[in-house]
Amino acid sequence: MRQKLKSICFLCILLFSSLPLLSINNGSQSDDKGIVKLNLNIHHGTMTPHYALQAALKDNRITGLDISGVFLNKNETTLQSTAIGLGYYFANLGNNDIYGFVHSAYLGMWFPLLTGSIPVQLKMALGPGYVTQKYHSSNNPLNRAIGSHLNAFGQISLTGNIPLFSDKWLLRTGISFNHVSNGLIVAPNQGINTLTFHAGIDVDTGIRHSGAMSVGRRKYSPGRQSFNISVASGIKQVDEDTGKQIIASSLILDYGYMLLPDLNTGLGIGFYYNDTWAYPRFNNTLDEDNPPIPFQSALHLVLELEKRPLAVILNPGFYIYRPTDEIPWFTGRLGFRYYFRNNISLMFGIKHHWFALADYFEWGVGYRFVR
Repeated sequence: MRQKLKSICFLCILLFSSLPLLSINNGSQSDDKGIVKLNLNIHHGTMTPHYALQAALKDNRITGLDISGVFLNKNETTLQSTAIGLGYYFANLGNNDIYGFVHSAYLGMWFPLLTGSIPVQLKMALGPGYVTQKYHSSNNPLNRAIGSHLNAFGQISLTGNIPLFSDKWLLRTGISFNHVSNGLIVAPNQGINTLTFHAGIDVDTGIRHSGAMSVGRRKYSPGRQSFNISVASGIKQVDEDTGKQIIASSLILDYGYMLLPDLNTGLGIGFYYNDTWAYPRFNNTLDEDNPPIPFQSALHLVLELEKRPLAVILNPGFYIYRPTDEIPWFTGRLGFRYYFRNNISLMFGIKHHWFALADYFEWGVGYRFVR
């Protein structure tokens, strides 16, 4: 019962964090109608295990289905500017009996990299996911990857399109990196990563949308500078036997320079309170009389694909202070940020190590100074 309550709370937090992303309406856009495009993709690939046990248990090829509706802006028949959409992803996870299958509903952003005769797009997606098999001490003890039915699903994909019949039907093919994890809210949580090739079609549905789902009306010229200060926190489980959870928090200072109209780049530093490595399960060299202090700091790159009011956050970096070698030196952040008109922002992201290992989910608030 306790585990179910945790799972329900986890799903509520994920859905709550998505609310600001779904309420995208800048008033004057209400009559600025656009078109809804349907994407249908079949995925085929493999699990990319980052633990020896996962490699030993890898048994099935990944096969999946990905359906999404993309809200194009006014007068677009193909993706000419950044767009958002909603989608559903279903796939197996490398071992059908132990890891099962994942169902996910996600919010995605599509960024056009090339818009010529053969357009190429980058897609970033994030949303809640349901995994059919989870760890159980007696029924499924080998599943150290997934500790709860409810998880977060993330996807990064690169896709090229080839026109079939004018702009109405497009053949699409590309590659995707998919991640399933609960951010260690419930242990164990090694997470599962898959690498898949996908192929499918884009179909013009003929459906018009009101314009409330349009993004990117406000643009900044290259050369704009900004300073962003954010505070964030997350919950993670450090003892699966007792269910003990701790709160991790961070202070993030970023300097950004608008290199391109859609790309904000720069450098940042993060200061973290994270007591994870004071627990034996995470520290093989733990000295109980002298546990590592709970503070770390890291430098990171600021990479934001920005179409106000939304931005996708990519912050790869490395620790400049870590009290124990048990902490991987490469860290980073992947998530979304929603900017309000007064430069206050809400953030949801995954703090990770080596991209494959989720450290914890972050929910935060920030303020940006622009010049």
